[in-house]
Amino acid sequence: MTYSTKPKMILFDVGGTLFEDGKFSALDGLKAVREVSLNPKGSDDSSLLSLWNELEDKVRSSFPSSFELPLSATLKYVIHNSGLKFNKSVPELEEIFDRFNSPRRVIDFVPELLKSLKDLGIRTAVISNNAMSGEGLSLALKRWLPDADFEFVLTSADFIFPKPHKELFISAANSAHLSPSVCWYCGDSPFADIKGALDAGMHAVLLDKTADREIQLCRDEKQREFLKVNNWSALKKYLH
Repeated sequence: MTYSTKPKMILFDVGGTLFEDGKFSALDGLKAVREVSLNPKGSDDSSLLSLWNELEDKVRSSFPSSFELPLSATLKYVIHNSGLKFNKSVPELEEIFDRFNSPRRVIDFVPELLKSLKDLGIRTAVISNNAMSGEGLSLALKRWLPDADFEFVLTSADFIFPKPHKELFISAANSAHLSPSVCWYCGDSPFADIKGALDAGMHAVLLDKTADREIQLCRDEKQREFLKVNNWSALKKYLH
């Protein structure tokens, strides 16, 4: 595997790769959803949180601990049992919930890297282990990175199999009509991101902010090569 040839497409993880999120609060997200309803006084925030927790308890008692309930299903459960009415789609409600459930910042050099990829003619897309649907996460990405040009967004909520299962990565390559071998995947998890991408036949780039060197070629336990960078500006310079 070589990293000396320009990729046709670079795909990105989301949490820890494009964004850093603070402490999660379902209550804050549900409050924001209630406030955009047609009848915001038809329920209250504590009742919505009780419905949220009720469904989570049922799921935990019925499914393996690794199972992640799709956010769209959770919101539908809360909405149908709360009496709230909406003129917004479920993906729009997912984006609103996501926008307010935690503080967020875009990781350093992400906008610059994405602009550079566009200038170089390198296509971009997203693969994420995420409770949000691809449609909902796509709306969130457009809000936080309005100049990004992601062709598609695939999430584990839509595909059942989470990273590092290679099915998600292969589905992405097929969606782009590309061989996995001409795709690079960028993420911050050696297990979910690097292992998953390499297993699918993609090249892999690990963001490790603690790394001493700006960029280096590394090998995993199977002696497969991957790049490690300690900031996204390093990858931008490498590709140029």
